[in-house]
Amino acid sequence: MLGKILICCCFLAPVVSADLCRPGAQEAFKVRFNLKAALGEKAYTWNSDEEYLFKAVMAFTMRSYTNNDAFEISNIVLCNITKRVSFWFLVTSPVNSSVPVPSLTVEHAIRNERNRINSAFLLDDKTLEFLEIPPTMASIVNHNKESWLIAFGVVVGLLAIAALLFIGSGIQNYRRRKTVQEKLEEITEDQDQTASGTTNEYVLASSNRAFADDETCEDVLTQF
Repeated sequence: MLGKILICCCFLAPVVSADLCRPGAQEAFKVRFNLKAALGEKAYTWNSDEEYLFKAVMAFTMRSYTNNDAFEISNIVLCNITKRVSFWFLVTSPVNSSVPVPSLTVEHAIRNERNRINSAFLLDDKTLEFLEIPPTMASIVNHNKESWLIAFGVVVGLLAIAALLFIGSGIQNYRRRKTVQEKLEEITEDQDQTASGTTNEYVLASSNRAFADDETCEDVLTQF
């Protein structure tokens, strides 16, 4: 009786896993291979061997990320496979194949080994697409951050222009004051020289007058 139960469980497990994998399932991912776009005439044919390789690569990816060697090919379930090489897949728990591994864990595992997954199929992020997972090299656009950076750049630019204008105005004012000061010094020197000449002339005239008076006095005394 126990043997029959075990046999039934073995047959039911794949059926339960297959029911879990369906388009749009919560823990499932859609994959698309663009073989012709990537390889051209050298594009290989997608067949059961390539499906087996995908399962093996994904089992390795899960083992590498979780450090759990219990993941096997049987834990990678594919469904809705199309001739244009697209399909859905999910990963089931090694402990219970009826329980899918959370999609976030699978996503992190794929990101962790994305380059090796691409290399296994001679593709890249653009030709091997996990449609629910953005390419690893794609930068997340943050419009708020870009707007803040633009505003910051404008403010810094205006401040720089204002600083340059202020410095230039200061230099011009300094040169203007220096020129005015030099002219004032020249005028002061001229006035000093003029005043000095006038004083000298006055002193000389006074000396001459005094000398003349002395001579007049001597003449008068001589007459007496």
